Amino acid sequence: MQRKRAAITAAALVAAGTMLAVPAVAQGAQSGSSAGASAQASGHGLKWFQAKHGLSETGKVNKATGKALQKAPDSEMRKVFRSAADLGPQELANARTVIGVGKGANIPEQGIVIALMTAMQESKFVNYTTPVDHDSLGIFQQRPSTGWGTPEQITDVPTSSKSFYGVAPFGSNPGLIQIPDWQNKPPGDVCQAVQGSAFPDRYAQWEQFARDLLAQESPNSPPIP
Repeated sequence: MQRKRAAITAAALVAAGTMLAVPAVAQGAQSGSSAGASAQASGHGLKWFQAKHGLSETGKVNKATGKALQKAPDSEMRKVFRSAADLGPQELANARTVIGVGKGANIPEQGIVIALMTAMQESKFVNYTTPVDHDSLGIFQQRPSTGWGTPEQITDVPTSSKSFYGVAPFGSNPGLIQIPDWQNKPPGDVCQAVQGSAFPDRYAQWEQFARDLLAQESPNSPPIP
């Protein structure tokens, strides 16, 4: 009887034009699993990170936040960043650029995932225009002193993305497509083959993040020639 009354009440509210609140999880299920999964998988986000480190809680990356992100341990970063929703607006725009450049160069999805993994580990998609570590710059933390281009080239996100993919018309380092048999190697190993990091095992932790990011943002990322 109670269930029948509840059903009648709900029907009456709808007939009267009253919107019934739908739980967030149910909304995600109705509009597609990706929205619900993204919401459930969200991490603490930039504002939480900023509050923890005594920074202005803007949800955007300024110079102070950028430096703090570079120095934070991976264990903390995994709590902060679990989905695209945890990136700042400019960082998300930079991720779309990486995707768009990959599309424009006809890089397979696996290669774009590898690029996103690399940028996530190196910078969390922050475009560093002044060095934090040695002379490393940009979202891929490429170094002018090791042949990745001029500071201006490295800090231009489309250009640095082309360098990473190996399709830029300059530079002395092998990019993604110059790595032999890269399609059949573990993605983290390919990141390391391009980057030559002192911490080769740190890229793999971002693989699922990168795949989710690509799935979510690819429709919003037109090819960039």
